[in-house]
Amino acid sequence: MGDRSAGYALIEMLATLIIVGMTSAMMVSGLGTTRRVWDRVDASNAMGDAISGAQLVLRERIERTFPATRYDKIPSYADFDGVADKMIFLAPPRDVGAPSALRRYLLSIASNGDLLLSSVSDLAADPNTPSESLVLLHHVQGLDIAYFGVAPPDNKPAWRFAWEQRPAPPQLIRIRVQFAPQDPRVWPELLIKPFATVDSMCVLVISTKRCRGRA
Repeated sequence: MGDRSAGYALIEMLATLIIVGMTSAMMVSGLGTTRRVWDRVDASNAMGDAISGAQLVLRERIERTFPATRYDKIPSYADFDGVADKMIFLAPPRDVGAPSALRRYLLSIASNGDLLLSSVSDLAADPNTPSESLVLLHHVQGLDIAYFGVAPPDNKPAWRFAWEQRPAPPQLIRIRVQFAPQDPRVWPELLIKPFATVDSMCVLVISTKRCRGRA
């Protein structure tokens, strides 16, 4: 009887060890799966935060587009140029750079795929060399900008893929960003309405055909 009892005890101990081992393996596997899920959630949140931040920067700058008037051509036109894949506009500097002159901003995609918002002071000696380049997003595949307003040849309110040498900035600006097919990021459609579309601050200097106090 003693040998049988010892045998049963050994079998029970082995069974218990097996059950404990299986339970531990399941717990470790579950922890690994949970960690992978949280890693994916963290990565998704980080991507969402980056896109939200980029949209916030663009909204803050473009809403404050300054509708300066240029008189170097006839008829006069707004100092705003936009096509489907880039846009140039005047706006006040970021708070960190205030107070200072208006800045000329360029929204475009760099050759390396960065979505860039570069700018230079409107009074700079070399207006073609940006003094500040802000990378909004990396690995961008496409930029699609559209402009809503009244313009030739139909002179009706409509979305257009170019806005150049118009009397005023567009009433609305729509910005879409495309990523590679395998990229999980999603860019919500961004609609921005400039606060001002009429240059009420321009005092024309006849000799220079520019507004007083502007380069």
